[in-house]
Amino acid sequence: MSKRYRLILMIISTVLLTGVGFYAEKNFSFILNQFWFASGLLLLVLLSLIDQPHFSKDANIFVNGITAALSLLLLGSEQHDVLFWVFLYYTAYLIISSYILMWKRNNPLHIEGKTVQFFSRLNRQIGKPEVIFSAFFLWGAVKQYTLNSYQFNSLLWFWAIFMLLNIPQVAITIESLFDKKSFIDSDSAIGKIFGVQSKNTFLVKLLPDRKEVLNRFDLVEFQYIIDNKQRKGIIVDVYLLNQEQWVKVLCTNEIDIVCCNSREKYEADIVYKLNEATENDFIKKFVGIVCENTVIEKIQFVYNSKIEIFSGTLIEVKVSSHKILYQIVQGVIRVEQLESKNETGLIVAEAIQLGEWNSTRSCFEKFGWVPEINTPVFIAETITKPVTGENELEVGVIPGTNYPAILNLETAVTHHTAVLGITGSGKSVFTRNLTNEISKSGTKVIVIDLTGEYRMKYKDITVIINDENEKIAFNALEALAVEKAQFANKQDCEKIKNLEKAIRNTFGTAIKSFLESDSNISVFELSDISNNADNLEYVRWFFTTLFFIAKNRKNYGKKICVVLEEAHTLIPEWNFAGSSDKGSQATVNSIAQIALQGRKYNIGFIAIAQRTANVSKTVLTQCNTVVVFQELDKTTNDFLGNYLGKEFLDALPNLKFRTAIAVGKAFKSSVPMIFEVPFIEEKDYAENARPFDTTEDFEGAKCN
Repeated sequence: MSKRYRLILMIISTVLLTGVGFYAEKNFSFILNQFWFASGLLLLVLLSLIDQPHFSKDANIFVNGITAALSLLLLGSEQHDVLFWVFLYYTAYLIISSYILMWKRNNPLHIEGKTVQFFSRLNRQIGKPEVIFSAFFLWGAVKQYTLNSYQFNSLLWFWAIFMLLNIPQVAITIESLFDKKSFIDSDSAIGKIFGVQSKNTFLVKLLPDRKEVLNRFDLVEFQYIIDNKQRKGIIVDVYLLNQEQWVKVLCTNEIDIVCCNSREKYEADIVYKLNEATENDFIKKFVGIVCENTVIEKIQFVYNSKIEIFSGTLIEVKVSSHKILYQIVQGVIRVEQLESKNETGLIVAEAIQLGEWNSTRSCFEKFGWVPEINTPVFIAETITKPVTGENELEVGVIPGTNYPAILNLETAVTHHTAVLGITGSGKSVFTRNLTNEISKSGTKVIVIDLTGEYRMKYKDITVIINDENEKIAFNALEALAVEKAQFANKQDCEKIKNLEKAIRNTFGTAIKSFLESDSNISVFELSDISNNADNLEYVRWFFTTLFFIAKNRKNYGKKICVVLEEAHTLIPEWNFAGSSDKGSQATVNSIAQIALQGRKYNIGFIAIAQRTANVSKTVLTQCNTVVVFQELDKTTNDFLGNYLGKEFLDALPNLKFRTAIAVGKAFKSSVPMIFEVPFIEEKDYAENARPFDTTEDFEGAKCN
């Protein structure tokens, strides 16, 4: 029943009560001094205007009890009979118990304890206005006029008509008969606006006898009574509340543009279904609406769409005149409590701000404000394909879009890059493609490969240390190790000096030959993939020589990129070095020197690893750019916490094959983003495979 009809009902009932009182008293003095009149008036006001239209809760019971107690306390002491004290204790119980329930309850009633449920439901029955003030009204009438008086009979008839015939319900029925019929008679009328959640989201109570069948994403139209403006909207939710059907309607300028009016006249606040098809560009792009807990860096939105979304999906939201892009990183199922025992389930998605797309610079730029509540969220549109600049490479795109992830090749090398991910996530193929592009830019690439894959994947790749030089170097290293293992007074210093010179010359000649050759990519291999001290010493000498050439020979005018495949075998943490003592730590520190100082001498590196736990943090912390594929271990997450936010860390275990998170100095967009690596078909060149070396090949190099 509307507020207007409730007010009319109260006025008519009050006039009627006053008329009955005048008939009984022959004057109006009862208005100020009769308890029955005060009780009857309170009954009319609370029942007709306040409590009847709404469900009685603990707070209503508390107010009813206070009102009843005050009315009792106004009675003189001569009227304090047994029933007075019964009523006073009764109201005191309602006041105290309802207050305790309000203080104690934190959850919907149906999930509270049995005791709370019992007393709350009991109070809602005995604390209703019709119960309290009907008793007061009849008690006051009996005390004033006795049971057999015509005055009491008159008041009893009034009470019987008002309560037993349920005048409020009769009024609702009469209202429905005389209410405007134009919207009910319309075939397209579906309901009436009940409330507004924001300036663009309306709650609509559906007509029980509507002729239209409704579904999510149906289009509607109406004229809002507040601003008398005709609006178009889309149904984004349909639910049941208090045994009635409701819908939530979202109105936007985009819907107004794609929809045309189907009516000439509207009844204010009556919602009509549009007869045109609902398949349009708005529906095809619509994902949901922004909800609470949204901040500048991250939005949350209620997912309500026909579009499939997933971690990494790019969405766009308008903030003023700006189109801000966000990337989905998480989805959470929530249960929203409605009234009484009603509840509805929904999916809330979280998306991290990438920023506003700068088409001139081909990158995202951070935006410093939030969208309004209930702002529509759309799937991101495609853009004009950007042109990459010099020394730039498009390493992938944001999933489902053509927004590129653009890497500066020179910065990726000079400021060091780490590529992380579990086996089978796509990191090796990505890295081989990246190193190939770096080599095409004129940078000399040296791949430290223990797997032999690079020989198999590159047709014309060279080996920087051939088999003959490798044997010479290993022989000299083993002889050097034997000599240094003796007591200091028995060591041959001249022999040690000559052996070290032979090692440096072997490596130095090979490195110089590669740097001055036409080939831009070469592989440095080991005969063994275990991280024993001999292999680490072999690699240490290579890096020492390489660093010497960079520092003193300026790389012969070249830029160098060192690719550390399976970095945990080359630069392990000392407790993973495979040696019983900590001597291997000195080798790792020597290799890490290039990470700390190499940039000054045009040497950079790319480290590829499965788990950061096994890799020297001295090296990894120097990586200003990180590309991380699927990761599952906690240690990696702890390390990546310096680069990524919590939301992206949570997304790591769920990344698909060939999908990674990129962040760092080398990417044009400085914000972290999930991107998809394009499929790269590689051919195996089996003829390039390294032949198996037997131990006999090295027997001649051993010193006795």
